[in-house]
Formats: sequence, structure tokens, C-alpha cells
Amino acid sequence: MDFDTPMMPLRRRLLATCATALAVVLLPLRAFAAERNTPAFDAKAITDAIRSIGATDAVESDQVVIKAPDIAENSAIVHIEVESKLSGTQTIWVFAEKNPQPLVAQFDLLPGVDPFVAVRIKMAESASVRAVVKAEGKFWFAQKETKVTLGGCAG
Repeated sequence: MDFDTPMMPLRRRLLATCATALAVVLLPLRAFAAERNTPAFDAKAITDAIRSIGATDAVESDQVVIKAPDIAENSAIVHIEVESKLSGTQTIWVFAEKNPQPLVAQFDLLPGVDPFVAVRIKMAESASVRAVVKAEGKFWFAQKETKVTLGGCAG
């Protein structure tokens, strides 16, 4: 596109210049988005999802704190909070054991970020909710049983 032709009206030249400038500014922001771990999110069993993230050797820890309701009145919006007290926390995953796809959330944390996340998830049925944390290259987890009363994923 030649911007110096007299045939192109000023308004079109201004719009084309603004669009180009906006693209130059916004494209680098895509670099902050992490790649989606498709095998983990598409896994049908929690063991396969955990294997896909590389956490087969995860150890239960009181340094990973998961807060979930004992009874969720609506399984379509179950509020979960996860806090890691482990130094060097890099990633937090949230799993709902009996969901059709157990991995429901992944949070990649930059250094210096407070390792606390909150998310609302759907649950297919009453099940264990598990938080897996990667800190300094090792995996840790905590889990909590949550009962649901109304259908979410399945109904």
C-alpha cells in the first residue's frame, strides 16, 4: 500500500497508519501468553492429565493450601482458592477428579508474583479437587473432597 499517492484520502492514510502502529504495539504482548498444554487439558483421566504435566512424583504438602467448599450448592460455579507457601512457585494447576476433562485450570506465575489464585470451576459430580504446584522444579499437591448438589458439566 502506497501512502503517498494523492488518490488515497487523508482519512484512509491516517487509519492505515494507526492500524499499523497498533499492530506493532500489541504483537509483542502475545509473547506473555503461555502455550496451552493440549494433552493435559484433553486427558480424560486425572492420572493421564497429571502424567502430561510431568507431576507423577508429586508429594502431598501442607505448604500447598486449597480452599474449596465442603458442599457446593451449584456445581456450575464452584469457587476454588489455591495458595502456595513454597518459594519459587512457577505453576499452579487445578484438577477436578471426576470431570470429563479433569484439568480445569493452569496458572503460570512470573518470579515475584504472590502464588495465590482463585477460580470458579464446573464439576461434573462430587469429587476430589486437587491443586498441583511446581516450585523450583519439584511437584507438590493438596486435595479436598467437595460434594455438589446441582448438575454442572453433565447436567
